[in-house]
Amino acid sequence: MSDLVDRYLAAVAALLPKAQRQDIVAELRDMVMNRVEEAEARLGRPLDKRETEDLLREIGHPIAVAGRYGPHRALIGPELYPFWLVGVKVMLVIAAFAAVVPAGVLLATGHTDAHAFNGVFGDFIPTALSLIGAATLVGAAIERGWIKVGGLANWKASELPRVPEGKSWFAKSRFDGLFELAAVALFIAWWTHALPFPTGRAHGDDMTAITFSPIFQTLYWPILALAVGQVVSSLILVIKPGWVRGRAGAELVCALGGLALSAAMWSAQPLVSFTALASSNAGIVELQRTVDLSVQVGMVVIIAINVTKLFVDGRRLIRGR
Repeated sequence: MSDLVDRYLAAVAALLPKAQRQDIVAELRDMVMNRVEEAEARLGRPLDKRETEDLLREIGHPIAVAGRYGPHRALIGPELYPFWLVGVKVMLVIAAFAAVVPAGVLLATGHTDAHAFNGVFGDFIPTALSLIGAATLVGAAIERGWIKVGGLANWKASELPRVPEGKSWFAKSRFDGLFELAAVALFIAWWTHALPFPTGRAHGDDMTAITFSPIFQTLYWPILALAVGQVVSSLILVIKPGWVRGRAGAELVCALGGLALSAAMWSAQPLVSFTALASSNAGIVELQRTVDLSVQVGMVVIIAINVTKLFVDGRRLIRGR
């Protein structure tokens, strides 16, 4: 019996950190021997080999026991898990968005080949798994203290925004902040060429090419700066939602930048141009007209949103709520 217990404890010890190994094994030995003594007292005789193995099996496999006594019992702990889950949901939305947009580009350029669409949507799974893996690695690093989040741990109830009864604005706003953060991060990754995305030319069965205006190259750094500013605004909403003036100030800067960029790009239209590389493409003119109108409508909406933000966030900056 003693030999089985020693082998069991040795197997557990081999999986434990050296610094705590002796203390944990001593504690575990006392627990095992107490269980053995209780079983022997109940039976009125010493345990045989089979009964000892059954008892050790009840205590747990050496890997499970070592994990139970180890410094980290879970990759993502119960306190961090809700944050991780929200992040994963956002990542899945971003992965779906990244799959749908290229498919829309292919459709707009007349590329209706089934294999091309299968390839685009087939990228959803590896993209989603990569984003979820990145979120898990970040969560594991936070769980183990490698990434410090003291600001999240030191939150104050007095800094929480006032939410009218029956409303869920706080939860919605925080999720919006996470979604904004993930979406803008995806845009920055594409804009800086860290993430592949269909640009330049996209050819369909009818040999249609799509090109982008040189204004995007001219405004490369201002657009990147505006995206970084939006990241700062989203981080404020996620980390410190009660800091209304900070968020409003960041949104005002982004709104002014958005209006300036809209003015520069409005005069540079068409922003997207389609060229027929084959004489059979008779609908290229209609396609160009439709895209130009869509871009103009979209820019008008963006301008209206930014003007509204100037009034709304300007008021929040003054009032502080």
